[in-house]
Amino acid sequence: MQAYLDDNNLVDLISDKHAKLRKKVIDTWEQNSKEKITDTESYMIAIIYKENTTVAQIAKKIGISRQGAHKCAKVLIERGYIEIEEHQDNSRDKFLCLTDKGRYFMEETLHIKRDLENQIIKSIGKEKFDMMKEIFSSSWFE
Repeated sequence: MQAYLDDNNLVDLISDKHAKLRKKVIDTWEQNSKEKITDTESYMIAIIYKENTTVAQIAKKIGISRQGAHKCAKVLIERGYIEIEEHQDNSRDKFLCLTDKGRYFMEETLHIKRDLENQIIKSIGKEKFDMMKEIFSSSWFE
């Protein structure tokens, strides 16, 4: 078992690369905008960018408590990234949606990610990059 832990297993390699890439994106955003944002805040904004959703749905997707999601949403509302929108069919459900500032954050982080992808292509080559994207896009577990 110790030999397995000493070797670089796939799960840990992926996890390590993911953490480094997320940190690069957040650090670059903070350098360019002079505004701090946490991983959870960034993740919440990304989820809302794809689809207006409720705090409870975000909590479930991220894997945090509803209380934690509400706290994070409150901070993002105060900082102007998201806002609450009443659901037209049900006044109890309140959807979170992005403000212009939230959409700007997403657009800028997408540019940062494209730049990082270009750096990776320069480092490992286009063929390996395309193969890696194909591998990560495929379904591993059904």
